[in-house]
Amino acid sequence: MSLRRMELFVSRLLRLGVLVCGVTMALGLGLLWWSGDTSSPFGVLSVEWVLWGDPFLQPSHVLFLGFLILVATPVMRVVASVTTYVSEGDWVYAAITGTVLTILVAGMFLG
Repeated sequence: MSLRRMELFVSRLLRLGVLVCGVTMALGLGLLWWSGDTSSPFGVLSVEWVLWGDPFLQPSHVLFLGFLILVATPVMRVVASVTTYVSEGDWVYAAITGTVLTILVAGMFLG
């Protein structure tokens, strides 16, 4: 994949992530307005709670899902960059970007 094609792919990926996030957040705000349910969770949030919490499609679930999509979008950009550099055999940039990806993932899991 050429550098130009990678840039176009990354640009589309970032736009799609922001669009999906916006739609998800708008849906969550619509559910909040329609149901009037302003409850929010206490304690540590987990991805399982956001996706499968009880009750399902509670406004707070949808809003947190939109936030997770927003956070995941730049991480997907780094993943796309790593795969592109590896496929082109550019090992220096693949190593640098892979290190950045490792730090991002470790930061998410370790807090």
